[in-house]
Amino acid sequence: MPYPKIFKDIALATPVIGEIVGERDGLRDKYGSLLTEYDLLSHRLAQVSLECDSLSSGMAAVISDRDRINHEHAAILADRDRLQKELAALAADLELVRHDLELASQERDHLKQLVDYHDSRKNIGYCHCCRQESVFQMRGEWLRDLYVCLNCSSIPRQRHLQYVLDSYFRNWEEMDVHESSPSNNFVSRYCKNYTSSQYFQGSEAGSYVDGIRSENLESLSFPDNSFDLFITQDVFEHIFNPERAAREIMRVLRPGGAHVFTAPKHKGLPISITRARLVHSRIEYLMEAVYHGNPIGDGKALVTWDYGDDFQSLMNRWTGCSTTNYITRDSALGIDGEFIDVFVTRKNFSIPPTRSKKSLKSTQGIKTV
Repeated sequence: MPYPKIFKDIALATPVIGEIVGERDGLRDKYGSLLTEYDLLSHRLAQVSLECDSLSSGMAAVISDRDRINHEHAAILADRDRLQKELAALAADLELVRHDLELASQERDHLKQLVDYHDSRKNIGYCHCCRQESVFQMRGEWLRDLYVCLNCSSIPRQRHLQYVLDSYFRNWEEMDVHESSPSNNFVSRYCKNYTSSQYFQGSEAGSYVDGIRSENLESLSFPDNSFDLFITQDVFEHIFNPERAAREIMRVLRPGGAHVFTAPKHKGLPISITRARLVHSRIEYLMEAVYHGNPIGDGKALVTWDYGDDFQSLMNRWTGCSTTNYITRDSALGIDGEFIDVFVTRKNFSIPPTRSKKSLKSTQGIKTV
């Protein structure tokens, strides 16, 4: 507390008291200085505390950025490793492609060497039977049987049928396919669900002869809707009752399925002709007997019909379904010659009514001589 001035004057006039008062005043001055310094230090401490808080926030942001950068760096390293693996795989694929191209080039050169370019009876092309580039050779004027693939020995009508399968029946190799009386393995070698049968006279339909299923096209033992495709190659000209056979094939096909087949169609013949028929289980020859090859038995198959311009109409009428006639002439596919037509009868999705036995035996519109 402040003292009256008179006491201060007295104290200053007394030496000892004056010293004490002087020391006190000095201490007061120092105390004030200390208070001022304390205030300054407190203010500075507050500033430092704020700076520390700011630095802490900045450090947290730096740590967050560091973690993000580390994560991005790890992702970049992973992408780099993946790209390196993909690049290595692409390099391996490229090497395989180069190898394949080299092999293809060698094969092409080999084929070129096989062909005598001065021999107009040979040509290079793609064979649908062996599914590779090959050389086709004309070994005679009758191209139907003598225009041969040097790789698989196929002939034009066989290549034409395979061409139709490959071109118009996508993924046919995965379908359920039955072939009647096959004489080659060009269909079976590619089809996973393939079955076949031959006609063994006197054997019950559905039985097996030497491991081969016996079936009569005029009376098949298969249930309805069994197959996606039914194939016959040059079989229909050897059947006594082709109408019954055509309807039986439609019966065992699934709706939308198809009968893909070959049969000689004679140019300039307006109406199909019966060459031989069965009368009380005996063959009656209406024309001179003609035989084709047969993969079983004595190797001979009697020709019972000569089909003419009305063949498609007959098939349409017999089956109640639509038949398409494919005609191709292309040396690049090895398809040329006579009697190489391929026919496709597609089963309707709605099944036509079954015709009577009397209708099945009808030969209306068919010329018999």
